[in-house]
Amino acid sequence: MRLLPSVLIAVSALGLTLSAAHAADKCPYHPRDTWIPIDQAISKAEALGYDVRDVEADDGCWEVEGYDRNGAKVKVYLDPVSGEVVKPSSWLSRLR
Repeated sequence: MRLLPSVLIAVSALGLTLSAAHAADKCPYHPRDTWIPIDQAISKAEALGYDVRDVEADDGCWEVEGYDRNGAKVKVYLDPVSGEVVKPSSWLSRLR
């Protein structure tokens, strides 16, 4: 009976570790005062051909949600200082 709590604690700790590692692979840390403004992030995403629907700060990146040129729903992460794409991901690919 004592094994179950130990297993739950171990699984929780692993989940938190993987969550932190996943967040870290998006954008390196930059102080918030060095970030490009949100309107500039929108312009950069639109220049790349994305139809932007929503932008917010997430895990140290600008997270852009919208549609690509083919009409597929996407979530794209932009480096907050350079505005370069760090991690694009299609929402369709997550459903497969």
